[in-house]
Amino acid sequence: MSDYAKTKLPSVNPKWFNDFNSRVVTIMQQLYYDSKPIALHTLFPFFKEYAFQLTDFTRKFVTDKTLDYDLLLLEVNYKKTKLVEDIAKIDFNDELNDLQNNLDICIQESRISIKNQVKPMSKVIGTVLDELQQRINRGNTLEGLPTGWKYLDKYIGGWSKGNLVVIGARPGMGKTALGLNFCIEGCKFGKYLFVSIEMSDEELAKRQISYFSNIENYKIRNANMTSKDIQNISEMLYNNEHDFDVIDSKDNNVFSIISVCKLLKARKGLDVVVIDYLQKMDANEKDTRKNVATISTALKNFARETGVTVIALAQLNRDGKEDRPQLTDLKESGQIEQDADVVLFPYRPSYYLDVKPDIELDCELIIGKNRHGQCIDIPMSFEGKYTRYKEIL
Repeated sequence: MSDYAKTKLPSVNPKWFNDFNSRVVTIMQQLYYDSKPIALHTLFPFFKEYAFQLTDFTRKFVTDKTLDYDLLLLEVNYKKTKLVEDIAKIDFNDELNDLQNNLDICIQESRISIKNQVKPMSKVIGTVLDELQQRINRGNTLEGLPTGWKYLDKYIGGWSKGNLVVIGARPGMGKTALGLNFCIEGCKFGKYLFVSIEMSDEELAKRQISYFSNIENYKIRNANMTSKDIQNISEMLYNNEHDFDVIDSKDNNVFSIISVCKLLKARKGLDVVVIDYLQKMDANEKDTRKNVATISTALKNFARETGVTVIALAQLNRDGKEDRPQLTDLKESGQIEQDADVVLFPYRPSYYLDVKPDIELDCELIIGKNRHGQCIDIPMSFEGKYTRYKEIL
C-alpha cells in the first residue's frame, strides 16, 4: 500500500464495505494506528481461514490517481442505501414536527463529508489572485459582504464567508438592537436571517417599525399612534425593496437551529445569520462551560461548511460592569474567543448615568478581535427611544 493510500485510511468508514471487506479495512486501520506495515503477510494472521478472499481483496487495490474518486463513490453508494433504509423506518403517522425532525436527521446523516486536501501553496495563491482581480473588475474591493457600516467594512473587510462573528455585551447594553441594526442595514447587500431565542418576532417587528418611522418604542407597544401613523408605516414598508427573514425559535437546540439554517440556505439562499443569543442555546451538555463550548464550535463548523457568516450575540460577565469590555469578559467559555474570527463589543458609557441623554454620542463599537486586521474603536451613537445604533462618520 502506498504512503498516500495509508493517509486515507483514517477517513474510510468500514461500513462502506460488505462484511468480510469491512473486517479487512478495520484491521488495516488498526495496523496503521499501531505504525505497523500494511501488506498481505501482516493481514494474513487475522484471516487464516480466508486466504483466498484476502488475496482477492488485496488484488483490488486501486491506484493513487483514482483513490479519491473511488472512496467518494463508496461513500455515496453507502449513504444512498442508508438514506432509503432510514426513511423506510419512519412512521409517517407521527405528528408533523416529529416527522420533519426525523426526515431532517436522515438528510443530515446522508450528507457527504468534505475531506481536507493537500494543495501546493502556489495553486492557492493563484486562486486568491484570480479572486482579487475579479473583485477589482467588479469595483468591489471588499473581501466579504458589505455590513452597511463604512468603518466596520474598512477594518474587518465586510462579513467574510465562513466566519463566526461574536457580538458581546453586558445585559441592557443593546446587543439585540445592534444585531437587528446589522440585519436592517445589511439586507440591502445579501440574504439575512435573524434567529431570536429571547424575543418574539412581533417584538422585533415593533423595534424595526420604531427604527424606520422615528416613533418611540413605548408608543408602538402601547398603540399610542394615529391611523395616519399606521398608513405612513405601511407605505414605507411597501416601498422598501429590502427584507430579511426572522424566526423566534421555540427550540433552542443548536443543532436544530443549524438544520433550519441549512434548509433555508438550500431553499432560497442565505448569506448571514444573526443568532440572539449564544448562551440561550443548548447542546445537551450538563456542564455549562462544555455546553457553551460545544455551541460555539458547532456554529463555527456550520459557518465554514456552508460559507454563511454567523453573527452570534453573547452575554458578558457582569463583573466590573462599568469597565470597558474585553475578551476575558466573554461569559462561560474561552472557546468562544478561540472560535470567533471577529469579536465586537458595543460600549455605552452613558448607560450607567442616572439621567441618560436622548442621543448617546459617546458610544463605541470596540473591535476586540479581528483575524483580518486591526483592532480599533469605531465611534457610534445610540438613540434609546428608537433602539437604534448608528455609525458616526
